Amino acid sequence: MHESARVPARSPAARDLSGQAGGAGADSPEMTLRLAEDHDRVAAGLNDLVVRRLFAAGLALEAALALIGEHRAAGKIEHAISELDQAIADLRGTVFDVPKASAPGPARSG
Repeated sequence: MHESARVPARSPAARDLSGQAGGAGADSPEMTLRLAEDHDRVAAGLNDLVVRRLFAAGLALEAALALIGEHRAAGKIEHAISELDQAIADLRGTVFDVPKASAPGPARSG
């Protein structure tokens, strides 16, 4: 996990959860671990949701591209698809520290 992604022990979230940690204070190692695990869970859930939406948008654009053929707008649609691919790679890289080369995007035909 990124150093910057760690939730500070004295954040509002830590203060809110301190009463739920079995008596552990907001500065305790147990609370820090719980907050880090919760952050990872939320990040994974958001990543999955956002990646699915971006992937679906890319597929819809690919279908539109197939319908318009050689229309002059095809280049703009291809660019939008490339941008969505990059957004997915960036999102996965940010959330999971995945190197860009190994973060797959939507598969394209032709």
